[in-house]
Amino acid sequence: MKAVLLVDDHAMFREALAMALAHAMPALTVHPAASGRQALDVLERHSGIGNVIMDYYLPDMAGTELLKRLRQRRSQLRVLVLSASQDPEDERRAIEAGAQGFLNKSASCQELAAALEAVNAAAAPHGASTTGAPAGSQDEAVLLRTLTPRQSEVLRLMCDGLRNKEISERLNMTEKTVKTHVSAILGSLGVLNRTQATLVARRGGVFGKPA
Repeated sequence: MKAVLLVDDHAMFREALAMALAHAMPALTVHPAASGRQALDVLERHSGIGNVIMDYYLPDMAGTELLKRLRQRRSQLRVLVLSASQDPEDERRAIEAGAQGFLNKSASCQELAAALEAVNAAAAPHGASTTGAPAGSQDEAVLLRTLTPRQSEVLRLMCDGLRNKEISERLNMTEKTVKTHVSAILGSLGVLNRTQATLVARRGGVFGKPA
């Protein structure tokens, strides 16, 4: 990771974040942009950009639209959405549109740096297998088999859309224990959030049809 495109329409937040990233990751070059259109222009001018940190709500372009255009121009981009939104639907739509991660703006700079590292580790491209099935599906199925039986139960309920409290009631365990299982599942699958874990589960063909 050598260069990142930082997209946010609030100048003070954008400048402060650029300085914080420079302090936390000195080798990283930050290219700022204040809008979706400016982001696309910056991407065209800088071939070294491999990561994008972007706000989901921009004044000139919807987040899903910018995600699609970014990926169309450079399919190997690793995109982390950094938003003040706490709406699960925003996160779901962002992931479906091509983001590898979704982080709230209340996160610390250390959490942001860790999230950037995680999206690069979790979003490595998969090639085609010689068996006719996508290699990604095979890899994800292998990851899913590393889960304990209890973790698999929790993940299955996550795929059904249940939240931690509902899972705790269904499996007769404390909500704190459920949170521990969820954290372990995310770590084992190499993903950042529940939405990505669900996508891995479905693509692996273990919990329902691949998405």
